[in-house]
Amino acid sequence: MTPKQITSYLTKLETKLCSKTIMQRIVLTRDWTKQFPSSAGVYLIRESGIICYVGETGSIRERMRDLMNTQNHVIRRSIGNSKYKDYEGFEKATSRTRFVPEIETNLKKWIEDKLEISTLVVPFGRKEFEEHLYDKYKPKYNNKGKRTSKY
Repeated sequence: MTPKQITSYLTKLETKLCSKTIMQRIVLTRDWTKQFPSSAGVYLIRESGIICYVGETGSIRERMRDLMNTQNHVIRRSIGNSKYKDYEGFEKATSRTRFVPEIETNLKKWIEDKLEISTLVVPFGRKEFEEHLYDKYKPKYNNKGKRTSKY
């Protein structure tokens, strides 16, 4: 593919993924995750209509399950570490530790009340597509540091 063809492909994917018709509220239950395909793809999360996180995964369904566990998803840690840092009993969560139970409860409610998600099966080029979205939107909860496109 030429650079122009790649850009065209990524733009078409972006139009689909950013469509408001596929945006939905997040409901952090196992039943909610069953609606998603086990296929590889890309997802984006919005807060107040603004893209705040983009990710790619080998299984959309499994990644949606990861949203339920602070240890498994960086967006939960990023939100919790910023929004609850002044909370009594706060200890920073990591990929090995959770927040205290009261913060976990508040975080779950906050995510369900404030965030929306859309997902898209992407048969090839999902990493490049994620990089394209990251470069364009600079989502505040992605914390991978400086990233650059590969195309």
